[in-house]
Amino acid sequence: MKMTEEDSPVIHPPLRQCCLVAACLLIALSAASAGAQTPDETFQMIHTGSGLSLHKEMFMLPVTYSDEYNGDRTEAVFQISAKHRLFRSRFYFAYTQISFWQAYDRNNSAPFRETNYNPEIFYRTQQFPFHAGFFGADIGFEHESNGQKPPLSRSWNLLYISPYYSYSRLLVSLKLRYRIPEDEKEYPEAAIGDDNPDITDYYGYSDLHLYYSFPKSHVVHLMIRSNLSTGKGGLMLNYSCPVPKSESTFLCLRVSHGYGESLIDYRQELTRVGIGFMFCR
Repeated sequence: MKMTEEDSPVIHPPLRQCCLVAACLLIALSAASAGAQTPDETFQMIHTGSGLSLHKEMFMLPVTYSDEYNGDRTEAVFQISAKHRLFRSRFYFAYTQISFWQAYDRNNSAPFRETNYNPEIFYRTQQFPFHAGFFGADIGFEHESNGQKPPLSRSWNLLYISPYYSYSRLLVSLKLRYRIPEDEKEYPEAAIGDDNPDITDYYGYSDLHLYYSFPKSHVVHLMIRSNLSTGKGGLMLNYSCPVPKSESTFLCLRVSHGYGESLIDYRQELTRVGIGFMFCR
């Protein structure tokens, strides 16, 4: 169902709500008890070594089903993501790209409906032992856009802090973001100005990520985002398991619901189910 813009202004969530989420998270984590292993050994996304490494999951879903994009408009969805440590420092450059490809729509030359580009630079703190696990944080700046011209252009610039906690087979990350304000457009087709002034109404100001690695390399990733003042947000669940006789390819099931699946559809509530392959996680 298509959503229309709301006239109400963007309301920043109270700081006490963010603190409450963080406090509850730490209380839950501190209740765990068992030996922990080096976090890099389980989750590549918090790898701190030199060279190129995983930033977010990399996957290819040849077939997905969505309540909006199905039939001839059925989409293949794929994401690439990597980071690189800069000059042996604690600064990293990262790049993520996700594409929505209507590969089966032969009547319209199988177009790429939407691609989101997401470069970022961040500082990764040292990892400290904490309650039988490891604690660290990323502090950074990121840009995300879909590379289109007005009126289809969508973009925003963000500052963020993302504390994370790794304990044995568990990784928890809470990303808190601040959108850098932009000037209002003089008219909708103007190239200069804010393409999406209400985007935080739908994305909110934080993402909570929970990763758990089960025995035999079965991994579940749950993402939750919400704007408490508007009641909008989204959920995403990834499940992956090894392909037999392969050490670097995994079968992947991805389910998502809510707002913000892509920048072009950030005002639209969508449900999508996809199956395919994950190459890094």
